[in-house]
Amino acid sequence: MATRHSERGGRPPIAKALMGGAVAAALMLSTSMVAAQVTPVEIESGDNSLFSSRVLSTGLSNPWAMRWGPDDMIWLTERTSGEVTRVDPTTGAQQLLLTLDDVYTGPQHEGLLGMALHPELLQDTGNDYIYIGYTINNGTAQEPDPSAQIVRYTYDASLQQLVEPTILIEGLPAWNDHNAGRVVFGPDDKLYYSIGEQGANFGRNYQRPNLAQVLPTQQEVDNQDWHTYSGKVLRLELDGSIPQDNPEIDGVKSHILSYGHRNPQGLGFGPDGTLYEAEHGPASDDEFNIIRPGGNYGWPNVAGFIDDQAYFYANWSEGPEGVDRNARPIPDTVPQFEESDFEGDMIDPIATYFTVEDGYEFGQICGYICDPTVAPSSILYYGAGEDGIAEWDNSVLIPTLKHGTLYVQHLTEDGQQTDGLPEAWLSTQNRYRDVIVSPDGKTVFIATDAFGSAAQKYGEGLNTSVLHNPGSILMFTYGEEGGGLGVVEGNDFDASPQAEAGPEEFEDPNTGKEAAEGEAGDEAAAITSDSNVSEVAGLGAPKFAANCAMCHGPAGQGGAGAVLAGNENLADASFVANTLIHGFGYMPAFGNQLSDEDIAQIGTYIRNSFGNDFGVLTTEEVAAAR
Repeated sequence: MATRHSERGGRPPIAKALMGGAVAAALMLSTSMVAAQVTPVEIESGDNSLFSSRVLSTGLSNPWAMRWGPDDMIWLTERTSGEVTRVDPTTGAQQLLLTLDDVYTGPQHEGLLGMALHPELLQDTGNDYIYIGYTINNGTAQEPDPSAQIVRYTYDASLQQLVEPTILIEGLPAWNDHNAGRVVFGPDDKLYYSIGEQGANFGRNYQRPNLAQVLPTQQEVDNQDWHTYSGKVLRLELDGSIPQDNPEIDGVKSHILSYGHRNPQGLGFGPDGTLYEAEHGPASDDEFNIIRPGGNYGWPNVAGFIDDQAYFYANWSEGPEGVDRNARPIPDTVPQFEESDFEGDMIDPIATYFTVEDGYEFGQICGYICDPTVAPSSILYYGAGEDGIAEWDNSVLIPTLKHGTLYVQHLTEDGQQTDGLPEAWLSTQNRYRDVIVSPDGKTVFIATDAFGSAAQKYGEGLNTSVLHNPGSILMFTYGEEGGGLGVVEGNDFDASPQAEAGPEEFEDPNTGKEAAEGEAGDEAAAITSDSNVSEVAGLGAPKFAANCAMCHGPAGQGGAGAVLAGNENLADASFVANTLIHGFGYMPAFGNQLSDEDIAQIGTYIRNSFGNDFGVLTTEEVAAAR
């Protein structure tokens, strides 16, 4: 039964509804593919035939931020390798400018993140600077203690390298989730930096206090103690100091420009100086905001609008130690608050993607990929001018991780409100991380993640971990024909529970497919403690390869996912079952895709491979975890 969701660990929240406000061969612009993604409202698709498409460059190590340089080259950061690379926008040739030796990298949120170029770079003014934000580890590999810092480098044109690092600010909060990390050079000659709330009160961090609403004291500022900068947008002088005209919030002036943010990965200015921001919501309510000095944006007390629709704030960090985050109903020992309980002055988003009503069946279609969020990874204002993309004029471009789609959100003439719902453009089976446009306004470059889960665009499935162009830059040129990218159109509104109630009685609630004859309630299919370990593991091996090996490695050696070889946590059958069903941090939940038998087979394979010897994971243990 659907209820309102809270930000919590493990299981995809049942949640708050949103207000609708390798290189692929022969990429064809087509409408005959499967629908591009599930959305709770109908989203129109743009006319992709207006663009040619091709892969510009490949083999990048999770490109994160792109900037168009004054040398007419694409400058970008690579998150996992800690490299700054320059890419020719015509040939795709790559040139390495910098490799960090102190970067700390994790599966999703740690590493080399944002980058800004000084507007006078290569202008012979002595300001040949770039600014990067990245995480470092102050602890050990076994017990990491990450923090973030912003560092200025100088570009040496004779060496064609970045040299002379100068740390502008260090000790910024970082962790293994929601670090955000966008760096922007403002029209006021200030630096802007976004910091997430490190995934506090969520997933594996469900009992870490969320500090998005906590502001620094004057003593903390004087001591350069920045731990309360979690969940904030910062504004800094170019030397890292606090600007004199920064807002004074609760009597203290700091680097903080705004607060109450979850994971604000998108940050960018409009032509009139309006600062636009896009941030990830929980299971609903991704937000599109305009940042106002001193503004409070509500998280974690509010997701989207103060509407008491399907979301409430459960403060797990104040619950008893070890409280079961999957317990339903949530124990009374965990403080719980309606959005309307929030007494702070909050600035509303100008749009959410998407707000849904109470009772929305979150997690019931294909796990979190099909929940009513888009996962906005960046934001870029676009003005077409006389010769640009007329269909996109006066809009913001929002690339999305879950959908592999560029959402074009039109604005009112003054740029202060949205004009209708966004349109979906240039959709492929990838995770879109960042977008830039050439100076002539006609060529769009989109960077893709090297791994992760996304909406499936071909076949009958709705989500997949098979990305068609991992670690690449895709290139779309307006007014030209032809292409080698698998661009698809459409969104699957009909698959959303907003349009249709949950699965029919004859359907498997985990897969949405009709149960095979004799499958439902067939005791003979049960996997018990007496089952043959080798036989069960053998059945799980190909399913592990299809669903898990991309992130955990074919030999359990780890990579984007945790190391499985010799992992003592796997001895706990309930931990394995809960993790496979409900997900863990950024590991997706498989409970809505796989049957109890599938999960028991995969779990048994994992628990008895790679040097592990922990016995069978039974279907009874899997069922209990649900």
